[in-house]
Amino acid sequence: MGRTQGFYVDTVQRTSSADRDAVWAVVEGIGGERGWYSTDRLWAARAAANRLGLPPGRLRHREDPDRLAPGQRLDWWTVEALEPSRRLRLRALVRMPGEAWLDIFLEPRADGGCLYRQTTVFRPAGAAGRAYWYAMLAPHKAVMGRLASDILEHAQG
Repeated sequence: MGRTQGFYVDTVQRTSSADRDAVWAVVEGIGGERGWYSTDRLWAARAAANRLGLPPGRLRHREDPDRLAPGQRLDWWTVEALEPSRRLRLRALVRMPGEAWLDIFLEPRADGGCLYRQTTVFRPAGAAGRAYWYAMLAPHKAVMGRLASDILEHAQG
């Protein structure tokens, strides 16, 4: 976990024997009816804290279960950037004292596998945002580490 120019950044990086396309298929299929693997209930609980201020149906949404597109809703995220088989950047829609992004990047390896890098970026809004980041850091690390492991396990079949 680090801090760069007012942003808090946390990265999970793993290697996989699965090829990049297999990992990408799992990445692009997360959310919606498929959920978020073993961390699904934790993600849903976090998003449920926003239900009072959101119209019905805003917490579970996917237009296509297999493909994403920039600008599309993915549960409590918006797809901000998409480079097929390479990168997915999501922007959080949940209320918090700041802004958050989840960036997943895949890089092929010479051995046929791939490097998986999952980066969370948080821009805190003042002291409340900084306090939020540190209060959520332990559960955040657990959820993000598990999400990375789940994605790679599913890609390896």
